[in-house]
Amino acid sequence: MTRFVSPALIAAVVAAIATPSLAQASRSEAPRAATLQSVMVCASDTATRRAYQREFGAAPVFVTAQEAIAARQAGQRWTAPRCMTAHQYNRLVSSTQTRASL
Repeated sequence: MTRFVSPALIAAVVAAIATPSLAQASRSEAPRAATLQSVMVCASDTATRRAYQREFGAAPVFVTAQEAIAARQAGQRWTAPRCMTAHQYNRLVSSTQTRASL
């Protein structure tokens, strides 16, 4: 029984020490994620536009895959996510996958 208690006690101490540092790391990454560029697939119907405006406080701005890539290369940051059609989003994803495979 004492052979089991020692490793369990050591594991509990290590977990107690590591938990606050892990929590601190996740808090420090949250503001960084908020400043990154983001796009989302949006429909162009009235209900979607109203929901977007209610969530972000402005009308949705639609961009193409090419415009999103150019904005990222130029270092632009957006306060609210930009919208894309499903087709444009697929083009954006396929272009990034092509780059990753090179």
